[in-house]
Amino acid sequence: MAASTRVQANIRTVNNSPGGGAQYSSLQEAINACNPYDTLYIHASSTIYPAVSIVRPIVIFGEGALPDQQYLFKTRIEGIYLSYSADFQSNAGGSKIYGCHINGLTIGTGNVNGVSDIRIERNQIDILSFNQGEPPYYTLGIHNNIVAINNLIGNVYGLIMTNCVFFNNIMRDTSIQLQGSYNNVYANNVFIGNSQGLAGAQVINNLFTKYLGDAQDNNIFGSNCSYVNNVFSNGASFCSSCAITQMNNIFNAGVIVTQSPYGQGTLWESGYSNYPNTLYPNFHLLSGSVGVGFGTDNTDVGIYGGAFPWVDYISADERFRYFSPPSQLPVLKEFNILNPAINPNGVISIQVKAKSQE
Repeated sequence: MAASTRVQANIRTVNNSPGGGAQYSSLQEAINACNPYDTLYIHASSTIYPAVSIVRPIVIFGEGALPDQQYLFKTRIEGIYLSYSADFQSNAGGSKIYGCHINGLTIGTGNVNGVSDIRIERNQIDILSFNQGEPPYYTLGIHNNIVAINNLIGNVYGLIMTNCVFFNNIMRDTSIQLQGSYNNVYANNVFIGNSQGLAGAQVINNLFTKYLGDAQDNNIFGSNCSYVNNVFSNGASFCSSCAITQMNNIFNAGVIVTQSPYGQGTLWESGYSNYPNTLYPNFHLLSGSVGVGFGTDNTDVGIYGGAFPWVDYISADERFRYFSPPSQLPVLKEFNILNPAINPNGVISIQVKAKSQE
């Protein structure tokens, strides 16, 4: 015997530009009108959308943090708080966010249980916070099953994540502070900065690098982590009291040219701080590098091996060298009403022409 359930979800549009023509000009009002699992299409705009709070599962599509069809504007949001309703009868668990530039994304707020089952993909997130709630941390504020793919992420803060996966992200600037977490996976990411505080994680096939002028080694602290098949563009100092294990890693790759598996020794530092307005470096292993096939799974060490290997999307626009253009939403080119005059209860005919963002 088979049973099926049909879930009816609505689609709403938001545009805060004057005369934008969407259903809503206020993002928060559109969110408040959503039922669980509704979808919001948020248009790019010259005006940043104010911070919003989400207290039920919804799906958000922006026009891309790096839209390829227009360069002046993007879908930028001051902040998103994935939280709980006032009566704690619903929460934002199950939400998905695609294609936005978010100044601050906060998962969980206040003295409540964690918010789980979140997917964030193809976003630029300046600050990603996992709210720790109030003491005792281990019974409040635990976030489970967070999936982050192909994002550009700045600072990351917070406590206690479990069963979370981060892969194919660029995670930049300051230290990653996720103490108290466990059973997480960080695979095929680029970490930029000299201090990493991951905890309770498998750290596999990543690249740890730095900005030009950062001379010190990577400071690896945290607890109960395993570092396997990673490349460190400079040296690394592992915390001796943090229960960290490491194997099959390559160090000083990018400082000592003769040992560099990534090309010229300081290639990475060629202007990354001006992202996204400069050319990207080349992360590939050199032919004959010790890292080729050196991984524990017989693939290359670094971001092109392992379970989630990076794919280069080479195009005339170098912003997309390592992140392909956003493809979730096509760009509307023409919208024509073919029979503008109709009888009551008649059928209106329209013609829509759109272009893929590939």
